[in-house]
Amino acid sequence: MPTRSGASSFLSVAGLGALAALGAVFRDAPPPAYTGGFGEPTCRACHADAPLNEASGTLAIDGIPDRYQPGRTYELEVTLRRDGMRRAGFELAARLADGERAGTQAGVVAPTDDRTVVALDSATRVAYLTHTLAGTSVAAGGTGRWTFRWTAPDAGAVAFHVAANAANDDDSPLGDFIYTHMMRVLAGTSR
Repeated sequence: MPTRSGASSFLSVAGLGALAALGAVFRDAPPPAYTGGFGEPTCRACHADAPLNEASGTLAIDGIPDRYQPGRTYELEVTLRRDGMRRAGFELAARLADGERAGTQAGVVAPTDDRTVVALDSATRVAYLTHTLAGTSVAAGGTGRWTFRWTAPDAGAVAFHVAANAANDDDSPLGDFIYTHMMRVLAGTSR
């Protein structure tokens, strides 16, 4: 009969094996609804051994105007930087920020190449832009970069939430660094 410490060690090893298998599943794309916005969890739900937004990395969304023009399409870019990063992934949502429709889809997000794909959450009808397997590659110097198009909604403040994983590429959720970023934009004439 195993001792209590022997049983605990077995469960710990079994748990790590399950986490390693789980981490490998999301190379193609994470499940929807892990951006950290509107009460969602982030990638730290699985990759939790490092602090959120650890100081040696950065995450940004570029190209969002000061104020958007309804119906206009913008080319935007998500950039994740961290020295030593060997793979990178992300998930982004654009949702109405206020009012009774807060948290619902705001405009349309669309890929510009094979590095991203849109996954629709069947329960909320929110479209999540995320990496593909091809999109996990990292440029020299530890930079992950993804471009996409966003067609603005007819009206309302929009909240962009993005979560990203600066991964060590060991097929496990351990040793990875998770970053989040949020931007808010209002309708109107861009400055």
